[in-house]
Amino acid sequence: MYCTLVDRIVPGYPKDTIDQIHERIGYKDNLVVKGEIFHLWVIEAPESVAKEFPADKAGLNVLFVPSEAPYHERKVTLLNGPHTVLSPVGYLSGLDTVKECVEDPEVGKFVRKVMYGELLETLNLPKPELEAFADSVVERFVNPYVKHFVTSIMLNSFPKYKTRDLPGLKTYLERKGELPKGLVLGLAGIITYYKGGKRGDVELVPNDDAAIMALLKELWSTGCVRTVAEGVLASDMIWGEDLNAVPGLTDLLASYLDVIQKDGMRAAVRMVI
Repeated sequence: MYCTLVDRIVPGYPKDTIDQIHERIGYKDNLVVKGEIFHLWVIEAPESVAKEFPADKAGLNVLFVPSEAPYHERKVTLLNGPHTVLSPVGYLSGLDTVKECVEDPEVGKFVRKVMYGELLETLNLPKPELEAFADSVVERFVNPYVKHFVTSIMLNSFPKYKTRDLPGLKTYLERKGELPKGLVLGLAGIITYYKGGKRGDVELVPNDDAAIMALLKELWSTGCVRTVAEGVLASDMIWGEDLNAVPGLTDLLASYLDVIQKDGMRAAVRMVI
């Protein structure tokens, strides 16, 4: 058994264009899944395995490498990390897809700040290599043929933030001596989205572990953003530690939650960019 990594954005069932797809293929297929052309499959295995499984001869981008760790860290940090925070920030700013978020004059700056100015600074690979990969990710995010709804990304946002963004937050603080404001705003966005309510006429429907949902409901019922910030950060159930111990995090998170509640997400985004 070999460790593997798959990198491909798969938005899922193409509900907006399924009728045209059925017409084109000539039959009804309810298992259609939309995915981007870009794909990467990294397999941590010796070259001898490549001879038994010559995927490259089929035109597939499959790499056999001594360790998949660098590819995993790069992908999780620079693709999944931005996805996790741009989704609540973008959605609460009135946007629905990743492409809209990246192309928006304000939210797009936020996305690039998080990607290039914060998360990229936490990785140890050569900077030109990381910047080239980040550039390719931005290009994938704005693919006009991939309509990736941010609400689909926001499923189980807290576990995603823990694995994709929290390590970068800690590393950035350690290296720079200050908190990465974009990543903290992303967490504030998740917490705000999990409050529920409406965006215009649309009901917010957060989806996570029932215990997490109950905790957020209880915290938001207090009406105090400081209590919400402290309670979320203190949750061992979510983080496995008390993040109130991270210098300055509780204050900054509470301040962003306050701005979002009073003036809206875009006001908070302008503070960061």
